[in-house]
Amino acid sequence: MIRGLKIVMIIWAAVAILMGLVYIFFPNQLNEIGGYEGSDLATYVLALLGICYIAAGAFVILAALDPLKHIRWVQFAIAVAFLTVAVAGSSIGRGLVTFSQEGIPLIFNAVFAIALLALYPYQKVKGK
Repeated sequence: MIRGLKIVMIIWAAVAILMGLVYIFFPNQLNEIGGYEGSDLATYVLALLGICYIAAGAFVILAALDPLKHIRWVQFAIAVAFLTVAVAGSSIGRGLVTFSQEGIPLIFNAVFAIALLALYPYQKVKGK
């Protein structure tokens, strides 16, 4: 079970790092694909968000080496995945973005939030 948790954490974090790099180095292409009109400020904000994704992903990968020792990073990954689903769902529901623009991140994070919760070492954390 811990091995599965490690794998899920590493995959989730690797995708976060890749997205962070895309946000930093290819913001205009990302805006075109998503159908957004980007300003210089939006490009800057995407780069800042990219930095956050890279840093978080790196720490989650490091935590995946020993998830029990770094259980707060497991909880962090679960929280970020669920909050991403909530914000994407809310933004789609309010018409700020379309499902075609934010559906993939919503589905990806929902799957990983559920997987992280399913593999979470409840008994081992409780018995610490």
